[in-house]
Amino acid sequence: MSGHYLIAYDVRSSKRRRRCAKVAYSYALGGQKSALESLLEPKELPVVLDELLDSIDPEEDRVHLVHVMPKAILLGRAKQINYENGAILI
Repeated sequence: MSGHYLIAYDVRSSKRRRRCAKVAYSYALGGQKSALESLLEPKELPVVLDELLDSIDPEEDRVHLVHVMPKAILLGRAKQINYENGAILI
């Protein structure tokens, strides 16, 4: 079963930021600049983690990969995610 994740990054170097963004966007459903939504299969998670780790300097950069629980707190225009068919409502 796939899981809904948020990928957020803060990368100092432009070169590393582009590499990190390329990885994050390749798995993204949508989002803004450095905060992206992603729907990952369990077997994809370690691959994404390895690719993100390879794209940054762990001493200078930060990447957050947050698993969004089914009962997420929603604010503003956010809508509940339908996990039955994998659709994301924005």
